[in-house]
Amino acid sequence: MKIRLYWNNSNELFVYIGLLIYISVSLLSTTFYVKLIPGFVFQTAMLASVSLLSFYNITHFKGVTKWLSGFMTFAILIFLTYLSSRTFSHYAFSLVIVFLLKDFDFDKLVRFVTPIIIGILLFVVLSSKIGIIQDYVEISSSRIRHYLGFRYSLFPSTVMLNIVALYIYNKRDKILYRELFLLGSAVLWIFLQTNSRLTAISSAVLLVLGFCIKRFPTFLERIRAVLFLLIPSYIYAAILSYITANQYIFSANWILSLDKFLGSRIYLASKSLSMYGFGLLGQNIQWVGNGLNADGQRSTMSYLYVDNMYIQVLQRYGLLFLIIFLCLMTVSMLILYRRKQYLLLLTLALLAFHATIDDLTFNLHYNFFIVLLSLPFAYLKNSDNLETLSSIRPNET
Repeated sequence: MKIRLYWNNSNELFVYIGLLIYISVSLLSTTFYVKLIPGFVFQTAMLASVSLLSFYNITHFKGVTKWLSGFMTFAILIFLTYLSSRTFSHYAFSLVIVFLLKDFDFDKLVRFVTPIIIGILLFVVLSSKIGIIQDYVEISSSRIRHYLGFRYSLFPSTVMLNIVALYIYNKRDKILYRELFLLGSAVLWIFLQTNSRLTAISSAVLLVLGFCIKRFPTFLERIRAVLFLLIPSYIYAAILSYITANQYIFSANWILSLDKFLGSRIYLASKSLSMYGFGLLGQNIQWVGNGLNADGQRSTMSYLYVDNMYIQVLQRYGLLFLIIFLCLMTVSMLILYRRKQYLLLLTLALLAFHATIDDLTFNLHYNFFIVLLSLPFAYLKNSDNLETLSSIRPNET
């Protein structure tokens, strides 16, 4: 995939450099290369990224009302993340990045970050295979999982899911069959290495969607009435997550069978809710998962990790945070529907339901579509010509 960037002035270059720093450092910090990244370097990189994006925003200020409403909303979200841990976390930095990108062309961002993420994934996987960094191998009675240079097996498969979604969105009906084949081959190979079934299934669904759009360019236009029902997908998924986890103890046999297929994700969410509950504000919960530290060692503490993004956000950041998040994503999807951005709408809907089994999609470096969280505050030139994040191209038919 070639990178073709066009900017009207040199200030846009600050956006690309800032985003490059953020994506690269964030992804590398999830790999065994983290041993080569001291903490102060990570913090400096985050501050540099925010500074570069802030400079662009200052030189392209486009109205007080939308900027102030967006600033206040994201300030509340960032403050809620601080309350839960008493630190300015990596996720707080990602919220700042999302807000600062609100007035930049989304399609340009996608064209820029997609080859970068592909390059980083290839770099890390190849580094692990030739022995530069560790390719940790997890062996259990049921499967063998290669971590491919990352500190958990789900990380490379989730990065691949992000790549598939970005690539298909960028190419739309212009995507080539051989590109779909290459993406499918990469998904299959990573699945065989990591045995991450659920993420591979979500990637496969997106590939089928890409094939349908290629074969039938007007496919999404014809089912727009159905797509309208998907606008509240994040709300559906959140409610479904809570009801299922809260009522797990009374579940029918098919729910128990589903939970077994999902790797006890429903049970663990239910257990966490019973242990910690939730409140309007968040709480500092240290879940213990299967991820490794920088030295390749696993925690010896009792395992309890919530993979459901909605339950994790509810408990860690609080009900207020979750409500604001759901409202912003729902409004964004409504805007996309009104702009006839059906592919982007459907992609977000798929990711919304995928988040019920994978909390990683809450992170910008694993799910770049989270940038659209700030779409309700994007600058509007006029009602018929949406600019910046909302200037995404209409469906090509």
